[in-house]
Amino acid sequence: MLTTDSLTEEVRCFVNDDPKMLLTDMFRYIGDVSVKIQQYNVNKYKSLLQKIINAHGLTGMEIPGGNLGKTYKMSDVEGWIKQGKYASFFDFHSSIGFGKQRSDYGKLKQQLDQVPVFGFNSGRYDINLIKRDLFAIIGTDNIKSVIKNPSYMCIATSNMKMLDISNYVPAGTSYDKYLTTYLGGCKCDDKIRCVCGLGKGLFPYEYITAFNVLNQTTIPPKSAFDSKLRGTSISDDEYERVKFVWGYYEMKSIKDLLVWYNNLDVVPFIKAIKAQRELFMRFDLDMFTDGVSLPGLSEKVMYQTCFNNLQYPDKAPANAFQFPPHRMGGYKSQDAKAKREFGMTLAHLDTLLQEQKYLCGLCYCKLTVDTASADRINNKLGHIDGNILVSCIKCNTARKDMSLKGFRYKKLLEFNSDRLVYSIDKEEKDIYAKMKVNIAGGPSIIFNRYAKRNETKIRGGHRF
Repeated sequence: MLTTDSLTEEVRCFVNDDPKMLLTDMFRYIGDVSVKIQQYNVNKYKSLLQKIINAHGLTGMEIPGGNLGKTYKMSDVEGWIKQGKYASFFDFHSSIGFGKQRSDYGKLKQQLDQVPVFGFNSGRYDINLIKRDLFAIIGTDNIKSVIKNPSYMCIATSNMKMLDISNYVPAGTSYDKYLTTYLGGCKCDDKIRCVCGLGKGLFPYEYITAFNVLNQTTIPPKSAFDSKLRGTSISDDEYERVKFVWGYYEMKSIKDLLVWYNNLDVVPFIKAIKAQRELFMRFDLDMFTDGVSLPGLSEKVMYQTCFNNLQYPDKAPANAFQFPPHRMGGYKSQDAKAKREFGMTLAHLDTLLQEQKYLCGLCYCKLTVDTASADRINNKLGHIDGNILVSCIKCNTARKDMSLKGFRYKKLLEFNSDRLVYSIDKEEKDIYAKMKVNIAGGPSIIFNRYAKRNETKIRGGHRF
């Protein structure tokens, strides 16, 4: 297995006949590199982070050992560093924890700390191949979120976010096509003696029948590169290229050929990702943090370009009511089971309801006695006054570990989604006709300008 990082572009190849040891070595290295990248990120944004602390402060819920009712500024942090409690600002930064409601500092910290780890088609193939050992090595307790639909789109821990670049390109895009699209491919006239790093690599997969074959000190014969699985053979020019790189890079064994072959994969990969990332920067989007797939990023571009302003839900007050007392027992038992402190009062919940105008604090729907629920802001703490937001049961269940701001924006997009249905109106019927003509097969028959549940009919038959 091979890795490289965007900070130094240093390539490391890991070879081991024990899969678990192979993954252990690789993720130990990734962890070490992640710390270096985090230090680089924190140093780069240090002045901004310090300004945020001075402007808004950090609460005792966020700082280990801090008083819950106190707000801390940079003068406090500098004092702790002088006292030796923290070795540096980075050491302090690493110790801070945040719950579901992240401050501006918390949102920036998450982006700086979660180093993206990219693969190509890794969610569908590589991770499924190694997932048993993978989850044992990175630790299931350390996993913050997993998105699987149906392949692994994202596996996030506190210090890394594993993503699959094939989710950011059209379906069916090959690795070679991806590199060619963003880097232009090899321009060398002499393909045999190409050393630009973008040329084609060759390796005798089916020749490696045992791990010790990698220690062979002679060039494999031309027939070793034949593939019975694909029914292919390499050309004489391609074999000449193998002999050239063997001598040019002073290879001592087939293992060196494997390292060279893998290097041709990962080094251009980083350059292609950087080029693709620049495309989304034009829309003020970071493909590392604003989406885990091309559709997710495209949706955000769509909302930027389709409408000048998003519509917001009506926040007219709902009918007044008191929070149901019988719910308190359930919250107490939840905290007792999780060994969390319980300190929530009905008076506080009724005050929150009044302040929120009896609306959900997330989607702003009208609450009732049956739909109101007490949602913990910081999941590390129990149900205590000051750590509660009153929301509807549906939002409380759906939000999980998502930040308040992020979830509210998600609900806002859902609220505005119906507007897109009517964006191609009768005045733009030519667009609809062109789209319908270019849809082949069965979908073209049922393609309507818009489809509304329980109203739009297909061929005049049953309603869907």
